[in-house]
Amino acid sequence: PGTNCEYDCARAFNNEGAEVSELVLNNMNKELLNESILKMEKSIRESQIIMLPGGFSAGDEPDGSGKFIATVFRNERIKDAVMDLLKNRDGLILGICNGFQALIKLGLVPYGEIVDIEEDMATLTYNEINRHMSSIVRTKITSNKSPWFNEVNVGDIHSVAISHGEGRFVAPKVLLGKLRENGQIATQYVDLNGEISM
Repeated sequence: PGTNCEYDCARAFNNEGAEVSELVLNNMNKELLNESILKMEKSIRESQIIMLPGGFSAGDEPDGSGKFIATVFRNERIKDAVMDLLKNRDGLILGICNGFQALIKLGLVPYGEIVDIEEDMATLTYNEINRHMSSIVRTKITSNKSPWFNEVNVGDIHSVAISHGEGRFVAPKVLLGKLRENGQIATQYVDLNGEISM
């Protein structure tokens, strides 16, 4: 419930030759939710990629859909299926907007596994201007270790559209250092001269 960009993402995957299977989580009552969980587990076990679209539920209160998705993924059936996909079957996972927020809330970003929530975990929070932003920004590729980045080069600069109220990634300095050291910071905002600006 409350998703956006799923059609765009399905079309993009189809255009690249993927066989897309969309799953709607029905949370109208406990029975339908349990049925959806079973379908989701089966679907994950038959897939190579999980793509979590953006979305707006619960009035998009802070982390709204991200928290909802993370809660579903903490279900033992889903958690086991996801970790089997990522650890044993060389699968991939991608999150956009609140889908990315969910990956952070789960610990999949940056730790690569679903972990218990701790107070000093990384998160996406309000933009520094404390309101929604929508513009074209420039980003520089700073690492291409991810399979999602296998056709780009470190140093490439791209203009990309952004639109968000909570788009600022924050984490403890020690964690940021480890992310940089491990090549887990894939892109960074840059100014017109290509210099890192944030």
